[in-house]
Amino acid sequence: MELKTGSRRPGMDFSVDVFYEQTKGFSKYLNDPGTYKMVLVRTGSFVIDDNGEYCTITAPASIILNERADFKVVSESDVISRTIYFKPTFIREEFTFEALRSGRYEKFLSAVKDCGGMDPQERFLQALDGAAQFESCYKESLYQDALLMMEFNRHSRDIIYYSLMPQEYDAVNRMVASVRYDLLEQPDSFWILRVRYFIISLLFMVTADFYRNYRQDEIYKDPLVAKVTRYLWDHLDEDITLATILKEFRVNKNTLNDAFNREMSMSCMAYLTQLRINHAKRLLQFFDLSVSEVCNECGYKDVSYFSKVFKKNTGMSASEYQKKMKELC
Repeated sequence: MELKTGSRRPGMDFSVDVFYEQTKGFSKYLNDPGTYKMVLVRTGSFVIDDNGEYCTITAPASIILNERADFKVVSESDVISRTIYFKPTFIREEFTFEALRSGRYEKFLSAVKDCGGMDPQERFLQALDGAAQFESCYKESLYQDALLMMEFNRHSRDIIYYSLMPQEYDAVNRMVASVRYDLLEQPDSFWILRVRYFIISLLFMVTADFYRNYRQDEIYKDPLVAKVTRYLWDHLDEDITLATILKEFRVNKNTLNDAFNREMSMSCMAYLTQLRINHAKRLLQFFDLSVSEVCNECGYKDVSYFSKVFKKNTGMSASEYQKKMKELC
């Protein structure tokens, strides 16, 4: 089913290719072939089927879908979602689907390709370090705007999921609500400019790695791994033990670790540690929290033990990492 965008002010002789919808569950238009979609999931959880593989997502979360997306929900519980649909030509007239997929803008995008094992800040610095090609692109607004669109096309997947922390959800929700207000109320002659600004701001959050440590793009063949990983995300600030997980999912240790080793090449508890350290790095870099507060947010009750684990995994103490990241920002 194709969505017909048509937001217009009375007396306008053209339509703005942006559409807003709030629904219980998910919109029937998420597989619309004529728009990009940005979805904000306020409540609930759901399981999607990606060609016979599974991923479990828990709110608050955001989803971006390109025009080729095939969104298949296996099950959902108490989901409320807000969706913004837009044609990329709303951002810039040249940005047809064909143009964005043609490689025409690879001059810019190739400079920020993924580098295995690097965190977002390291990748960005690597691209900037002596990359004349990258710097020259900043002088051209066309390539700056193309960078905003890259998350829809740069990956092999047509759908990407992000977990949101409460502060991040609030920020995104305010912008989505603003898009809704201006589309529906059109209070003055500047509503189109504001809608474009809010959509660009949302795109910047995604493209600029604001949520990159929270990408929920792990797809598993084993539904047990999908369910357990979502449980770990949801209870990250709690005292999770192996016994807790075994009891919650009614499995034995060997079954659990065999499944994780097949999918992750590590045990379940090793994955939990990795998840917590990535979460800690995120908090230390972007939020004004003490090491003790970060420790608690990551489910560690002993600051000295947290510090030991953090240094073992990053090569520096939490306070050293925080200082380094603040200097780079």
